[in-house]
Parts: sequence; C-alpha cells; structure tokens
Amino acid sequence: MTDEVFEREAYADDRAFYLQRTFRALLDAMARPGEVAEIGDRAQGDARDAEASGLTPSALMLADVLLDAATSAAVAGPDGEGAALVLARRTHVAPAPAAEAAVAFVPASVRGEAAAAFVSELSAGTLADPHLGATCIVAADTVIGVDRDGLRTGALSGISEVGAWRLSGPGIRGTVDVELDRVDVMGARAARGDEFPLGIDLVFVDGAGHVLCLPRTTRAERIETACDRREGAAWDM
Repeated sequence: MTDEVFEREAYADDRAFYLQRTFRALLDAMARPGEVAEIGDRAQGDARDAEASGLTPSALMLADVLLDAATSAAVAGPDGEGAALVLARRTHVAPAPAAEAAVAFVPASVRGEAAAAFVSELSAGTLADPHLGATCIVAADTVIGVDRDGLRTGALSGISEVGAWRLSGPGIRGTVDVELDRVDVMGARAARGDEFPLGIDLVFVDGAGHVLCLPRTTRAERIETACDRREGAAWDM
C-alpha cells in the first residue's frame, strides 16, 4: 500500500479565502451596527452575472456567501424574476416571492415606492420561528458610518437624497450616526412596525464594497442634520 499525496488546488484555496473574507466582514458589520466593513468589489465567478442580475459585484459577493440550495431569494424590480434566475444559476438558490424569501435584494436601480413596497412584503418571521425573518441586501450609493476606531468612514455618491439616522441597541455603545441614500428603504422599515423578535435585517452595500448593517434589534431615529464628517473620511465615488 502506498501513500498518495494530492496537490492543493489553487482555485479551491482562492475560493475558500474569498468566501471566508466576505463572510467574516459581513458578520463583523452585523455584530456592530453602524460600523462600516469593507468587502471590496471583485466578485468571483462569471463577470456577466452583475449586468444580467442588475446587482453590483459587491452585492454579488454577499449573495455568494448567503445563498445556496437550502435557502430562497427574491430580487426587487420589474426584472426581479430574471435576476433571481441568475442568482439561482450562480448559487443554486431557489427563487421565491418576496413574502417567502429568506434573502432579498434591492438593486440600486429600484428606488422610491417600488423599493418600499418590496421591503414591506418581506417576512418578519413568526414568534415560534423568528429566525425566518428575511435578510435584505440593499444596494446604495451613499454609505457612511464609523470604523473600528469610531472615525467617520464610507462613501458619498449619487444624486439621491441622503438621510441621517441615529442608531442604538445591541452592539452599539450609546448611539452612532449613519448616513444612507436609501431613504425609501429606511422609511419602509419604520413603517413595518416590527417588534422584536420579529423583523428584517438590512444590509446596505455600495459599489466600492462598503457594508453597513441594521439588524432587527437596531433602533433607528431619523435626525434632521447631516452627521459631522470632519472626523474620518467621506468621499465622492
């Protein structure tokens, strides 16, 4: 009997590191609401998937770590069904209506009433199974929060209205102020009126790969004035 030594496969190693880095950054952002994590903007796989699905490469990176054959997904917008089929081919996820999807996506092109109506349909889970509440990935142009040192960081871009919110709750020491251009989605979240343990988790991601999370446990109060950007970095993309 002889020992057989198999060579490591470079692609498999690279794929594992890619998924681990992205998932770790997402977990960090979810554990620290208002803190901006960076995942980058270079999704592996077919480069045509971004255009075909209407999602940014950064959003596709999150799809890669959240979707598989055991879960379900929906995509907002008139091309949502086609986009969900692209995700199914890419990740083997099962396409589903918004009200039944475990993971939902709001592309940057879907805004206003269309985005709000989609978010309002998402499942909040049940008292018996609150974990069935949906996770919603929202493409944004402006994502500004804080880094690990509490300094302002993120990206300011686009022409859409930018709103400011003061966050509080588990994972936040006191309060933290964030800025997002997805006023439509934040308004829909507030209008849902979910009470813990029910609710949805929001994950905002911009084209540069900045990620900011609002778990269902996070309270968000709209504030009138923009956050102070003198500390840290905020820049146009």
